[in-house]
Amino acid sequence: MAAQFEYVPNTTDFQSTAEPLIIQVSEAVAGPYFKYRFVLRIKDRTSTTTFATLKTHPLSTTNLSAIFDISRVLDDYIGPNVVNGNSTDGNILTLGRTGFDPANLVGESVDQFVARKFELELSHESATSATADPTESAVEDTTALFAFRDEFINSGQAYARGDGQYQPSIASNNFLSVAPNLGRNASVDVGGFGQAREHRIGIDQPYVLAWGAQPGGSLPSGTDTSPQYCTVRGYEADGTVIGTKNIEMNTVGGNNAPTTDAAAVQFIGIGPANLEEHATAASDTTLLNIIQDANLAYYEVHLSTSASYSIVFQDTVIHRFTIDNGCSKYTRVQLLFLNRHGGWDAFNFDQRSEERLSNIERSQYNRPRGNWDTVTGLIDFTYDGWERGVTTTTVKAERQITVASDYVEEGYSDMLRDIATSRSEYIADGTNHIPVVVTDSEFLFKTSVNEKLISYSFTLRYSNRPRLK
Repeated sequence: MAAQFEYVPNTTDFQSTAEPLIIQVSEAVAGPYFKYRFVLRIKDRTSTTTFATLKTHPLSTTNLSAIFDISRVLDDYIGPNVVNGNSTDGNILTLGRTGFDPANLVGESVDQFVARKFELELSHESATSATADPTESAVEDTTALFAFRDEFINSGQAYARGDGQYQPSIASNNFLSVAPNLGRNASVDVGGFGQAREHRIGIDQPYVLAWGAQPGGSLPSGTDTSPQYCTVRGYEADGTVIGTKNIEMNTVGGNNAPTTDAAAVQFIGIGPANLEEHATAASDTTLLNIIQDANLAYYEVHLSTSASYSIVFQDTVIHRFTIDNGCSKYTRVQLLFLNRHGGWDAFNFDQRSEERLSNIERSQYNRPRGNWDTVTGLIDFTYDGWERGVTTTTVKAERQITVASDYVEEGYSDMLRDIATSRSEYIADGTNHIPVVVTDSEFLFKTSVNEKLISYSFTLRYSNRPRLK
């Protein structure tokens, strides 16, 4: 009569809560079914805190199986991390930057946990009659899984649960990023390093990439840990190598053998501003020479299990950061947004931006004019022409900004689509975050066939109203 798990998702790869997370259970011998039969408890990774208790019947007296959908339960305990885990008064873009513990370029989750490990305990209950109190058995089976809040967008096809692509272990795995693959090979594509994911960034701008630090499978090195190095290689415009730096992540705030939910997803400040300020603070002349080289046109990064620069140790796809300081006469707006995978990406809007105040609301009253409180036998009632009748006491308004991109390649449409559907957006202002929300109610996927030159615009409303007198 013992209850047991029949089907569970992979216990080491991240499972998305965007689709039903089905846990299948059964028992071999029929029993009395006066009460709920299967009892599933969802606990934290140490099995000390119970998040939820779920109960259900078998499907029938002859089919002694049942299923639990636990996706919504797990989703309640997962959220975005926007805080620099090394210096919690700073936002995630300040990793490695001066004033925010620049010695640590890698940070863990401290705001909310992007991914968590959950322990599942299964038991059954039975009763001697329809009116008797049920008795629950001891725990009969246990399992565990990692969950994170991904978005499922393969148009209703069967969901391949937990393929480990965000827990780097092979060269095809990715960061938690939606940066586009525009079909251009990485500059190190000798022996199959693959095509690069593209970013455009100013030399003074920050950026952050995230990855699942839990092991996603058998690594080339044979060790059951996350990658230990982030490799940065700088190039001149013609592809000449400026230099290579292998950042040992455990020495700059990382943890390649995590045992906590905070370390299940880790973040690295990989923008030029992050790398330069970290290199200066850490006296890392190799990295500093790459970022400060006058001929730096772009640099490429990937995670690796070894300091050796070889495809044998490559644990992620290549991400290329092309230096683009902008040539527009308009002020650049860098928008940080939470992408569909629960990581952060950023995009620069270089064309015309317009700010406005909208939905202006005024509280008013009609104030009688005159010297009502000073009239005496010697002082006549009178009033001045400048005295106000209708008087405004408070003014409320919403602040908005419309931003527009430069002309972009068609391949950026999916990345920009994530801005339109993101749950969290910020304007990056130096080392500050200004929270905004996208107000556009539709998004058009533009193509070069239809639009020729492609540009996107968004209207952003500041989350906090301006303080008006």
